[in-house]
Amino acid sequence: MSNYIIVGKSFNTLRDKILMRGDTYTLLQDVLATKYPEKRLKNRLLANFSSRDSILEAVHRLPGTYDGVIAIYENYILPAAWIAEALDLPGLPIASAEACTDKFIMRSLFLQAPEKISPDFAIVNNLEDLKSFANDHDFPLILKPANLAKSLLVTKNNNELELSTSYEKMLANIDAVYKKYAPNSKPKVIIEEFMSGPIFSVDAFVDSLGEPHVLEQIVDYKTGYDIGYDDNFHYSRVLPTKLSPVDQDKLREVARLGTKALGMKNSPAHIEIIMTEAGPFIVEIGARNGGYRERMHALANDLDIYSIALDTALGIQPNITTTKNENCAVLELFPKNSGTFIELQNEAKLRHLPSFTYLSLKAKPGQYVGKSSEGYKMCAVIILHHQDSSQFKNDLDFVNNHVSVRTTQDQ
Repeated sequence: MSNYIIVGKSFNTLRDKILMRGDTYTLLQDVLATKYPEKRLKNRLLANFSSRDSILEAVHRLPGTYDGVIAIYENYILPAAWIAEALDLPGLPIASAEACTDKFIMRSLFLQAPEKISPDFAIVNNLEDLKSFANDHDFPLILKPANLAKSLLVTKNNNELELSTSYEKMLANIDAVYKKYAPNSKPKVIIEEFMSGPIFSVDAFVDSLGEPHVLEQIVDYKTGYDIGYDDNFHYSRVLPTKLSPVDQDKLREVARLGTKALGMKNSPAHIEIIMTEAGPFIVEIGARNGGYRERMHALANDLDIYSIALDTALGIQPNITTTKNENCAVLELFPKNSGTFIELQNEAKLRHLPSFTYLSLKAKPGQYVGKSSEGYKMCAVIILHHQDSSQFKNDLDFVNNHVSVRTTQDQ
């Protein structure tokens, strides 16, 4: 039996998986992410995550001994590395954790790879930094926070006016967005080349020797821009990929190069990649499983992502063998125009599709909803799954063409 520390926040599905394995856990929960801190819950200890010292002080109050440390949210990757080091447990090296949660450090380490694997970039402290980078690179250019997730405040800019306007809007919103989604992080902004091409992702598990075990299954993405929105969110994630076998091999190889450049060990890795005309370039690597991957790979590939991650946290060699290759899609829906939420169009028909598996409505009628680039999160999450490729394609086409978020600004 193994005993885990879950760091920061958790999902019920992860906790249930630990118990199903016959293992135990304690959730070291961030007090700022706790809705009911006054409640005394079994297997939970509240902690102040504002500094390394305050986190380790809480760790020393944990009962018993532990065998592994796991974090599934971006904000808690670095604290998990601190804890693993303090307790002499298998874990992500601290330098790697810093790189995986800060795109400026990440891009800097990618420069050490044997070939170019990511776009040119620069840190941004003021408008002069923007102008300097723009003078040396072609538009469009991407402006983004270096240490936020979910495409929050990310913008694509086609000229200097758009770039300066986006930067001013970002500065107006950035403190509030960080306070809400990354309260223990300081805002940091980078600018980088826009890489033209479709986006894909692949997940891996890096063993105790730093060797990445990259999944065969590659996920195809569509962004907000791909579906005609002026917003850079991940609209859909689809299995299996439509990439050629040759291009799939190229993506898996650049994923290996990226994890090695960051010095990752004892960790999941989620690698987002753009396939350009010049080859694949890494957008980012997260030291965690990709969003919704535990559901996608369970449905499509009979792959238990949580168990593999838990084994990896113990220093056990990951087993990524799959038994099937079916169709699955996860879609995150945002409004095309910010405004008051009215409805999810064609929700009833969506629920009757043969591939329909799951719907989570995050927005309520009367609630103001907005773009990812403005700091808002999705209004709805849809999951489709079917063994029959033709049926799945028909159902996915219906969602793409007829299911959308409707706001007062669409009328």
